[in-house]
Amino acid sequence: MAYADAAHANLPSGASQGGILVLLAGEERTAPIIWQSKKVSRVTKSPFAAETLVQADGADSGVLVATMAAEIFNLGSVKVECRTDSESLIEHLQTSHVIEDSRLRVDIARLKEMIEIGEIKMTWVPNEEQLADPMTKSGASSLKLIETLQGGRL
Repeated sequence: MAYADAAHANLPSGASQGGILVLLAGEERTAPIIWQSKKVSRVTKSPFAAETLVQADGADSGVLVATMAAEIFNLGSVKVECRTDSESLIEHLQTSHVIEDSRLRVDIARLKEMIEIGEIKMTWVPNEEQLADPMTKSGASSLKLIETLQGGRL
């Protein structure tokens, strides 16, 4: 599972903060494999753009972990479930609407292709279920993240 979240233009420079958490989820337990909180790779014009950039990075990280786990444990193919709280990202991934920002268009196309070939599944979660939220916003509750990490369960 790959959780990714962004806080648009919340840094003093006007840049956005992004957070990614990739969990290896078994039948009974989950374990964090990759986690990061950092400035988004480029300044964005909207929350949608920031969420898209971070989600693309999160999907890539999730696929990397799934590929390594499949090889180590001889599992065959493993699908990554990407979780986002961005309704606009989910809507853009389900439509053929052309995005005006050419750089963002590439990231959306890449996510759509990953969905089409079965590498990832994109799922919307409410904000309180977004485990990466406290990695991007100073006032966000980290209770759900702490419970998940301590208990090893989603």
